[in-house]
Amino acid sequence: MGSNKTIIGLITIGILFFAIILSASIMGVFKGYEPYQQLIAAMLSVAATGVITALLLIFQRKQQEELNKEQRDFETKQKDKEKKRLQDTKIFEEKLRIYKEFLHKLCDVVKDQDITREEEIELQFQVSYIAMHTKPSSINIISDNIKQILLKFKKEDAEANNMLERLFNIADEFHKELYTDDGSVMSNFDREETIRNFKSILIGKEDVQEYEDDENKWIIQQLEEKLKKDGKLKDIDLFKLFKAKIDPNGANSCELFYRGKLLNYEYYTKAIANGKYINSKDTIAIDFLKEGDEFIIRVGTRRNDPEKTKLIAMAIDKEFKPGNTDVTASHWHVHIKKPLDTSNDEMVRIMNELLAKVKAYRDKEYHLK
Repeated sequence: MGSNKTIIGLITIGILFFAIILSASIMGVFKGYEPYQQLIAAMLSVAATGVITALLLIFQRKQQEELNKEQRDFETKQKDKEKKRLQDTKIFEEKLRIYKEFLHKLCDVVKDQDITREEEIELQFQVSYIAMHTKPSSINIISDNIKQILLKFKKEDAEANNMLERLFNIADEFHKELYTDDGSVMSNFDREETIRNFKSILIGKEDVQEYEDDENKWIIQQLEEKLKKDGKLKDIDLFKLFKAKIDPNGANSCELFYRGKLLNYEYYTKAIANGKYINSKDTIAIDFLKEGDEFIIRVGTRRNDPEKTKLIAMAIDKEFKPGNTDVTASHWHVHIKKPLDTSNDEMVRIMNELLAKVKAYRDKEYHLK
């Protein structure tokens, strides 16, 4: 069987050579050459053609194999990526669920001011669930803050309810485990201010004024140190500093840094029926704005009443300057404009004087009624 294939192969090659030589002779390809030269030329021609064809086929096959391999690798990577994405999503959801359940359980444990044996056991199991998805260093921080919270309750500490700082520390560790971004972690100043803000939940009515005075002192100290260090403050911090220094003189500060440039005070309208001041369209509003390269202080009414605003303006400034800035309208009176390089203390002085004038006008007006 093998010899037959060999004979058939040799006959085929012979016929092929004969056909090539005959075709070349008929077309005069080898005209002027000796027969053996013609034969050699024909064989070299066939060999060269065969080699080139074979190389092209080999290159094409290898290229196709590489393309097929790249396609398989790409599909494998995509499958691996999708598998990892689904796995990460499941892990994230599980971690989020465990962390939330832990905080709910901690709240249940401390809110009734009585930590039972059953709650102690449940809380330990909750911590063990957290440990499955949390770095040892984070577990250490979390457990330390839990300890500080629980010990205050067990010792019946007067400050036991003041646990927000500890809860923030725990939440920070959860955040690190859940997210890769650092931008949403609060700065030390923002954190401390938030904690101090929420301390208002824990104070009695008799302590409100003392609390507000302490808050203002702390804000002034912190922001003036920051100003001294950095040379300037962000707008929101600048207006926080103004707010802490300005004496509201009976007005309510109802808006801070609205739309990026506003500190707002309002003198509410007195209701004849009960003698109390209420927020109404007749409320006198005083706005301290930053616009372009200027500070602007303006006075107006919530009724959007130019005539009413004119009366106020004439009482405090002896003139009415309506709507001559980008942020004003006909019911606003521009009390003053100052360049941004005006000192903070000077702007505070101007605001204090204005608030005192508006209060005097408001009190006189209601007294006449």
